[in-house]
Amino acid sequence: MTVVNPAQREIEAGLQALGIGQFESALSCFQRALRLHPDNPDTLNLLAVVQQHLGRPEQALDNLRRAARLRRNDPAILANLGQVCAELNQPAEAEAAFRAAIRIDPRQLDPQMGLASALAQQGQFKAAETLFERLTQRHPDQPALWFNHGNVLRDQNRMSDALDSFHRALTLDANHLDARNNLAGALHALQRFDEAEREYRACLAVDSQYFPARISLASLLIDVARDSEAERLCQGMLHDEPHRIKAWLMLARAQNHQGRIRQQLNTMHAVVMQAPQHVEVLNACAGALFNAGQFAEAMRMLDQSQAIAPDLHKKQNILGSVLLSHGYLEAGWLCYRQRPGADIFCSNNPQTDLAAALPDDLSEKHVFVQREQGLGDELFFLRYAPLLARRGARISYQASAKIHTLLERVPYLDAVLPEHAPPPAADYRLLAGDLPYFTMATVDVAQEQLAAVCTLTPGEPVGMLTSDHHDNQLRYPPSLAIAPLPGRIEEMRQRLAAAGPGPYMGLTWRAGVPPREQGGGDWTLYKATVIADLAKAISVFPGTLLVLQRGPVPGEIATVAQTAGRPLQDFSDLNDDLEGMLALLALIEEYIGVSNTNMHLRAAVGKTARVLVPAPAEWRWMQSGEASPWFPGYSLYRQDNDGVWSTAWTALARDLAHKWQSSIRT
Repeated sequence: MTVVNPAQREIEAGLQALGIGQFESALSCFQRALRLHPDNPDTLNLLAVVQQHLGRPEQALDNLRRAARLRRNDPAILANLGQVCAELNQPAEAEAAFRAAIRIDPRQLDPQMGLASALAQQGQFKAAETLFERLTQRHPDQPALWFNHGNVLRDQNRMSDALDSFHRALTLDANHLDARNNLAGALHALQRFDEAEREYRACLAVDSQYFPARISLASLLIDVARDSEAERLCQGMLHDEPHRIKAWLMLARAQNHQGRIRQQLNTMHAVVMQAPQHVEVLNACAGALFNAGQFAEAMRMLDQSQAIAPDLHKKQNILGSVLLSHGYLEAGWLCYRQRPGADIFCSNNPQTDLAAALPDDLSEKHVFVQREQGLGDELFFLRYAPLLARRGARISYQASAKIHTLLERVPYLDAVLPEHAPPPAADYRLLAGDLPYFTMATVDVAQEQLAAVCTLTPGEPVGMLTSDHHDNQLRYPPSLAIAPLPGRIEEMRQRLAAAGPGPYMGLTWRAGVPPREQGGGDWTLYKATVIADLAKAISVFPGTLLVLQRGPVPGEIATVAQTAGRPLQDFSDLNDDLEGMLALLALIEEYIGVSNTNMHLRAAVGKTARVLVPAPAEWRWMQSGEASPWFPGYSLYRQDNDGVWSTAWTALARDLAHKWQSSIRT
């Protein structure tokens, strides 16, 4: 009669529970077995396997290290150790464990796949790719190999090549959820949104609780401006798995995109309670606090994040636009240099030698200014160029084609180069977005401002820094002035007369880069408002309404016309003829819309406008208030922090009625 010792009985019971997916029961069995024989490497290995299944890789790592010390030549233990190290982002130890397993038994495939993945984790993509190619030639029927090969190609941003490998994996195993999800991710990165959504949903059709596809689908829905759908999806994820930090962060992002700042802040407070040491959570909560105007509290949250993982670049990236929106210009422009757009430019142009500083005396020096952002930003930042010209600089600028002829009439630009012309030789080269820093910011003043901000107490108003008029002319220089061409003025005058009687109002309800076209860029490049509510608010205007909206969607003009109670004249073609748009904006009495290139052109012809400001506000429209110091005379109408526009529409209708009804009576 065979006698089974108590430890062996526990191990067999644990294996039986493990085989049917009862991980907690298996865990208890293996823990009891280990108490009976604390130095049994097999038990340590089995316990670690269960801990991995239960999402406790740190505990698994300790047990596998013990097991590997006790039995140094066991390839299974070493392979498991490598997998856990890779999961915990310790690729060097993972590589060593996989290499040791391969030396002991070079026939096993899993350690070789693990080695290739560990090499990729360390940035050794070519070595990893070479190893995967060799393995796929030897084992072409292994879907896991093709899947991991696709991951290495994806991590090199070779999305089209990665698609082929993911497809090969799915041909071999149509139910390989990770391969299908990563296929969808590559399609997502390639902006093939409809195909990506189809693949994400195919994953969920197999397993409705599969978290990677759920969270990625939520991200895609936000990227294509279907924020309310993304919000519902995140709420469903959190109902099922409330511990998912990524789902909380995605929910906050969806709320932010809808302008519901107060709800976003409530969401972030909830997730901070769950993960008080999670750097991404702390940074996101700081952003939500900034959006809500709780400046001091946001700074303290950001300081907590920095105490855990000091990253000055990240901190300045977060702070740049926030400081500017509160009037802390010196500190703001210093931090603004760390904006994502500048990082992307430097990454894509590593050979470009950008100036780190400029001397006070620029006499006889050639400064080349490099554009880096959209048309509106080009027009905005060039207002700072005269401050360099006053220091003696000769300035050249490489303009976007659509505004090239306009900028040729700006006197302080000595040369305006075509869009695709090679950069000229110059004494200094700098990005347009850094013009304010080079013309006014000093590190000493910036540090003083940052210190002052950090001493604010919770609830203390931040206020906006002010100074005398002369200093403000330097701090907030006026818009560049561009005179419309006389011939275009006459042409637009005739076109307006044919459109209907004056006065004339131009309308824009959407602006920027549509989410589907951004490719993972900054969502704030896209701004929109509710067109029916806008139409109702402007119905008191007595004159002719002009559509200046770029690419109006079918039905939009009819919606505005029906609500406003009169026809609209379509002038949207002028968005591709900015000389014509400039002339038109110089002639019409009113221009109302979200922030866009036309707002800058309106300022360039010395006219004012009424700006619809979605929440959270972009920095040049300031954190709060009815005006912006960068655009004197412009009236601002803000979406509130609950995502509601009603107060803005009431104020807009009131202001229009006051101006135009009194004008009619006169």
